[in-house]
Amino acid sequence: KTPKQSEELALLQAGMGRRTIQVPEGACHKEVLYVTLFYTAGAWMLHKAMGGSSQRRLTLVSPDEMGYTGAGLFKSWGGKGCLYVMPIQHRLDMSPLPYTAREFEAMPKARCVSCSEHVPLQLLSLHVETCTTPEVDETTCPICQDSHELELSGLISVSFLSFSNIFSISDVIRVLHERVDNTAIFSICVTREDMLERGMKQWQRQKKASPKNPLRVTFLGETGIDNGALRKEFLTEMVAGIQSRFFVGGDNGKTPKYSMTDMDKHHFKTVGEILAVSIAQGGPPPNFFMDWCYNYMSTGELDQEAITETAVTDPELIDLIQEVSMSFMFGWILSCGYTGPVSVEKKEDILSIVLYSTVRLLPMLQQICSGMKLYGLLSLVQKEKDICRQLFVLGSFSKVSGSLSPVFSEKGTMRRQRECRVVNFLQDFIQDMEDEGDKAVLINVGKFCQWLTGQAHIPLSHADWEGFSITIEFDHDCQVRFGTHSICYPIVNACSCSVTFPVAHLTTRGVQKGYCFFKGVLLEF
Repeated sequence: KTPKQSEELALLQAGMGRRTIQVPEGACHKEVLYVTLFYTAGAWMLHKAMGGSSQRRLTLVSPDEMGYTGAGLFKSWGGKGCLYVMPIQHRLDMSPLPYTAREFEAMPKARCVSCSEHVPLQLLSLHVETCTTPEVDETTCPICQDSHELELSGLISVSFLSFSNIFSISDVIRVLHERVDNTAIFSICVTREDMLERGMKQWQRQKKASPKNPLRVTFLGETGIDNGALRKEFLTEMVAGIQSRFFVGGDNGKTPKYSMTDMDKHHFKTVGEILAVSIAQGGPPPNFFMDWCYNYMSTGELDQEAITETAVTDPELIDLIQEVSMSFMFGWILSCGYTGPVSVEKKEDILSIVLYSTVRLLPMLQQICSGMKLYGLLSLVQKEKDICRQLFVLGSFSKVSGSLSPVFSEKGTMRRQRECRVVNFLQDFIQDMEDEGDKAVLINVGKFCQWLTGQAHIPLSHADWEGFSITIEFDHDCQVRFGTHSICYPIVNACSCSVTFPVAHLTTRGVQKGYCFFKGVLLEF
C-alpha cells in the first residue's frame, strides 16, 4: 500500500521522499536519483497507485525486456503521476540522514533559530519539535550575588580540536566538503568552446551566489542536468586550462606566469577559488606546482636555498642561465640587478641573482593564496602542510584507471560471446592508449575516462575511490528498433559512469577488422 503521512516523513528523513523528476524517452533502468538504491544493484521495481485518498493498493509497473525506459513508462503510466520504487530483496536503512547528506543537496534550506543549523525546509517543522536551545551555564558572583554566564571557551576549543583531526587526504576533502554553503546554488552557464575564458568571466560576474555554494554547470545547447558529472567535467577542463594558460614549466613542476595584466584583472585570485572548488567538490587536484611554490603557500616565507636552476620556468631566464654558463650577456645580467664585475670567477654570484629574480612571481602566488581562502583551504594547507602537499605538488596522483564492470548475458549464449569480444576490443584500445602515453594526439587514457565519467583524475576521497567503476552494457537489438543501418555509436551516461556498446555492428567482422572498426568508431565519436 501507499505509505501513510508519518511513513512519508520517515522516508524523507532517510533520503527517500517524494521527488519531481523529468523522465526523457531515452532514460534507462540505471538512471536512479536515490543514492540509497545504489546498493540494490538494480534489484528494484516500480509500482503505481490508483486514484483516491488515504492509503491505496499498489500495482506493479511491468518493465520492458531492457528494463524500465522512458518510452515504456510513458505508455503504461500516462507520463504524469506518482511512482513508488520498491526493492525486491534488500532491506533499506530507514535511519535519518544528516542534513549535509547528498540526498538533501538540492532541497531549499532554512536556518534553525535555536541551534543555527541549516535544515531542509521540508524537515524544519520536525526539527523544531526535537531541537532544544543550548543550555547556558550560569554562576553567581560571591560579591554582588548577580548571575553571570559561565565561560566555556576552553571546553569548546578542546571539542573542536578533537573533531577536526586530519590524518589523510580523505579527511581534508571531508572537512572542505562540509564547509560548502548549501543555502544557494552557484550556477555557471558556458559553451564548450573557449571554456576557460568564458568560465572565468562568468565566475567573476556572478552576483546571486558565490563559489562557497555548490557549483552547478550548464553547457549551452545541451539538455544535460548537472548531477555531478557536468561539474566534474567543467572543473577538469578548467584546471587543465589554468595549468596551460596561467602557469609555465616542464616535467619538474610549474610556477605562475608573470603577468601584471592578469594580476590587475584579479585572474589569479579567481584561479585560487577555482582550485579550491575543484578540490572540495569532486574536481581534479592542481598537482602541478613546484615544491618552492607550495612551500611558500604553506608557510608564507620564501626559502631561497630551495630555489635551484630547475626551479626557473621563465623561458627568458632559462636561456639567460644557459648563456651565463657558456659566455657573458652583459645587458641581461645587469638588468637582473647584478652590479658587480662580470667575470668567470663571479659566475656563481651571477646565477644566484638570476635565480633570486623569481621573487617577482610572489605577487601572483599571493593572489592565488587569497582565492584559496575559500572554505578555509589556505589555513588548512598551512596547518596540515605534509598531508595537503599531495594535492599541489607534481607526481602525487596519477591518471584514473577505473575498473571495468561489464554486465554480461548468461554463460554459453551467443550474446555472451559477442559481449566478450567487445570487452576484449575495449581492453586492447585502452592498452594501445597507455602505450602511446601523453604523446597521443587524438585521445589518451585520461581523456577517454573523462568522456565516460566526466573526470580524468583519481577520486580524491577514499570512499569515492572504492566505489568507482565503469559499467559496460551491451545493446543487441538496435536493428529491431531502428531498422536496417550500418553503424551505431556508444551511448555514454557520465552521471552513472556507464557506457552501452552496440554489439551488432562491432562483432560481425573478423577479429582484426572488428578491432579496427571498433577503434575507428570510438575515435570518430
